[in-house]
Amino acid sequence: MAKSQRKFGMLLSYGSNLLLVAVNIFMTPFLIKSLGDAEYGVYQMMASFAGYLVLMNFGTSNVMTRYVSMYLGKGDKKGERNYIAMCLIITGVLALLISIAATVMYLFLDNIFAGSLTPEQIDKSKQLFIIIAITLVITFIAQAVQGIVVAYEKFIFSSGWGVVRPVLKAVLLVPLFMLKADSIVIVLVDLIISVVFLVACCVYAFGVLKAIPKLYKFDKTIFISSAVFSLAIMLQAVVNQVNTRADTTILGIMVSPESVTLYSVAMQIFHVFSSLSSAAATIYLPQFTKMVASGEFSKTAITKAMIAPSRLQTLVSGAITFGFIICGRDFIHMWMGEGYEKSFLIAVIIMVPNFLVYTNSVVEAVLDAMQKRMVRSVVLCCVALANILISIVLVHFFGEIGAPVGTAITTLAGPLIIMNIYYQKAIGVRLKMLFTEVFKGILPCLLIATLVSAPLAFVLPVSVWGLFVKGGVFVLVLAVALMLFGLNKNEKELVMRVIKGKQNQ
Repeated sequence: MAKSQRKFGMLLSYGSNLLLVAVNIFMTPFLIKSLGDAEYGVYQMMASFAGYLVLMNFGTSNVMTRYVSMYLGKGDKKGERNYIAMCLIITGVLALLISIAATVMYLFLDNIFAGSLTPEQIDKSKQLFIIIAITLVITFIAQAVQGIVVAYEKFIFSSGWGVVRPVLKAVLLVPLFMLKADSIVIVLVDLIISVVFLVACCVYAFGVLKAIPKLYKFDKTIFISSAVFSLAIMLQAVVNQVNTRADTTILGIMVSPESVTLYSVAMQIFHVFSSLSSAAATIYLPQFTKMVASGEFSKTAITKAMIAPSRLQTLVSGAITFGFIICGRDFIHMWMGEGYEKSFLIAVIIMVPNFLVYTNSVVEAVLDAMQKRMVRSVVLCCVALANILISIVLVHFFGEIGAPVGTAITTLAGPLIIMNIYYQKAIGVRLKMLFTEVFKGILPCLLIATLVSAPLAFVLPVSVWGLFVKGGVFVLVLAVALMLFGLNKNEKELVMRVIKGKQNQ
């Protein structure tokens, strides 16, 4: 049963990513055209600003999952119920602290955004911020309860929500926008959906699974253990929030709401790239964990184990990056219309260094297997702070282009250079061996497909049909090159099995 849940959960997870892409492709231009660049920019600014409150959740959902799973494995029902009660109490306290922090942030909204927003926009920002903050608190509590569901390996329920949410949001927003196009409508819909999510999680966890919380005692030992794990997750959340939210906040304060809109369009594309490029990493955590437990974690063994998933991630992230360089202008033109040319440049600046990072990002699963997440979190937290400082300076001199350049510089310095040095020194990854095997065949194919397609990017005009011609040529050349010399023997056999399997259906 658990194996079936994992299989369907994984399919739903991939499905939700693709569905979210499809919905965003439709909804983003619809919302921008309905609201206008200025109001949409104000909405994105408040979403980014309020998003920093998420840093205070300390990864409660992951912590709940980890320790409830531990008690389930031991068959300790009393310990499980006690821990759930402890975790929910802590969640309640954190929710209160988040609410207090939100109140303080609200009081300073006028001063923070006075230089870039009109008085009317500031009034709208305050309304948006209040609703977004309430939604974040409700979602935070719901995710803690969802952690129980995941611990019980009910992945169909937990992953299924990722499919339901974007569809439900689109179904509600479109007719409501036909009545009144207002950014307040967006955040109210998010609030309603979050309340539904909380109720559904509570009914399933406490009603269906009978995971009833009951506090027998406050276990200080398990609390300290949980706190260390939570701190590592929180620091990683700091990095993620800074890297995804800081630039829009900086642009909102130093430039204009319109620049935030341009950057937000680019970030929509980057989020698609990121979610698809890193999807393979978590699948390999069990394998690495078993290697650690069995003592098979030698330098050579760990490097060899990383090669196959790293090649897959390199191919996926490389195809998206180089393909976007060739036909990204056409895609943005078809998607958003005129006036978003800078969004293409912003997206490319951020994607290229992250392509290099994703070539071996499966090592994050190795860190979790070896319980060394904290070091990476601390390093990347420092890098994220540097990102803020560098981006502020560059935005001052170069406007909205300075923000992605600052992010690209710190990405190259932190996740790529500093962390790879750490992987080699502390974990024993043989970087030369890894990158040689990962890039073998794949990188030449990506470069060949790009070079063959590049003339079309200059000759053909930016248009819908240009998108299909350029993209079609890139995909065709890449596919032929991979089958001729890019893929190794095992990879070719896997491709042929998949093709034959479809033909036999």
